[in-house]
Amino acid sequence: MNKFLLFCLYSLSCTESDYTDFLLSKLIIDKADYDEYLTKRSNGLHRLRGINEKDSTFGIIAIHGYYPDDWSTKGFEWVSPIMELSQRKIPVWFFKYDWNDCPENSTEYLYLQIKELLGENSHLDSLCFIGHSLGGVVTSLFAEKWDLHFPISVHSVAAPLAKMRQRKKNCEDMNREVYKISSTVTYTQWKTVQAQDGAFKNLKFDPQKVFIDGGRSILLPGEWNNSRLGHNRSIQWVCENI
Repeated sequence: MNKFLLFCLYSLSCTESDYTDFLLSKLIIDKADYDEYLTKRSNGLHRLRGINEKDSTFGIIAIHGYYPDDWSTKGFEWVSPIMELSQRKIPVWFFKYDWNDCPENSTEYLYLQIKELLGENSHLDSLCFIGHSLGGVVTSLFAEKWDLHFPISVHSVAAPLAKMRQRKKNCEDMNREVYKISSTVTYTQWKTVQAQDGAFKNLKFDPQKVFIDGGRSILLPGEWNNSRLGHNRSIQWVCENI
């Protein structure tokens, strides 16, 4: 798809967003009161404000997954992890994209957004990407595509990298066995225990089972702090342990 057209389509898809700010103080930790603050915003990169940043040369990009239309707490699984990341006192961006679009289009959009970010922030010397679920697919495709001489690290968490049925008719179903990671990317796949993952446990196969050429694959524990470590809690584990 033409890059300019892709950018325009994403821009036009965000005209009804509710929030234009992105403040640490506005993150709601109580699920009952959560207002979808993270996802009711325009597509693109949103820098978290309210952090007492000590080092601005290194930044973190958080990338959400897929949400059903009737899901009333879209983005809530990222609230606590983002609070955890903010304690590192470095810049944090949240990447919002159209989760109903083809992953390849979202990957291209992310690539364009990161190129723009680097062009506007020449002081940055490295970036860390944390993508969850569908966001982990996007970051993995991004890790294959990355061709700039700028070091990045990518963490793909609980992502269906092997097989995924596309929801749009014009998108090809994903069926991958291998990911070949770019030489300028430090890549880690974090896999949940399938039986403990609510998104994967009823499948006849583990959609996380792929070979990572140029990266590493790590199986997360089945339990953490005496509780099941499932699909969404895996983000918190990774954010606290990388």
